[in-house]
Amino acid sequence: MIIDSMDGWAKQVKASMKRFAKKFGATYSKTERQLAAYFEIGCFFSIVEFYEQKGFASSLKNLDSKTNSFRYLTTPSGNPNNFSYVEMASEFEEIEIRQQVRICSHVNAEISFTPDIVVIPKDVSIEGRKDKDYAGGKKKFFSVHSQDVIAAHECKSLPPFPELLVSFIGVLIAAHQWYEDDNYEWQENDGLHLAPTLFVGGSARALHLRMIKALMDSYPVNILTGMHDGSWKLINPDAAINTIDIETSVDI
Repeated sequence: MIIDSMDGWAKQVKASMKRFAKKFGATYSKTERQLAAYFEIGCFFSIVEFYEQKGFASSLKNLDSKTNSFRYLTTPSGNPNNFSYVEMASEFEEIEIRQQVRICSHVNAEISFTPDIVVIPKDVSIEGRKDKDYAGGKKKFFSVHSQDVIAAHECKSLPPFPELLVSFIGVLIAAHQWYEDDNYEWQENDGLHLAPTLFVGGSARALHLRMIKALMDSYPVNILTGMHDGSWKLINPDAAINTIDIETSVDI
């Protein structure tokens, strides 16, 4: 679906992209994008803003050398090392926020998948290897291990439905070794990192809202609905956002 008019939430995303590019001297390229790509980029900027409000400083990495533009990766088929990302640094930690980085799970070596956005410690290596069952062995299979993942986030420009909501618990389990090892502290609003978050475009009805609250009360995750019509801000005095302080295999 191609966006013909930038109404509502899409205008906010476009404005955020322009402000972001202006702030860092990057080039904003006005091109048509699919709805899902706009939504993912909007969620990406919300996460960057979350960390900025937590005291992290932002810097753009791996810009296009010819145009100084930020190269977005919105499909799982690209090599993350060829695309741009945001590096964020506080007094105590340095992290990277990246799009479409495949995770190999600690649960089993054959379990791998690509969340829309990942937060990893700075300088974690995104390894590439060839696998005869991936692209006929012609392309490298790039990934990080789940032991090095701070948080995996998913962006779905869809109406919420129970199966979508429950399926995100699988992402929590498969993508975050800290959850299985119990190497984390889980708290509302005050933790340093945003807990694994499912961003959903559509609004939820009362029954689904009850289910979402139950999931957020039971697991260190966030399920945020109504993003098409609501605020992109993740730090809000009226919001109850799950946050975490964690230990990974990388010293952060």
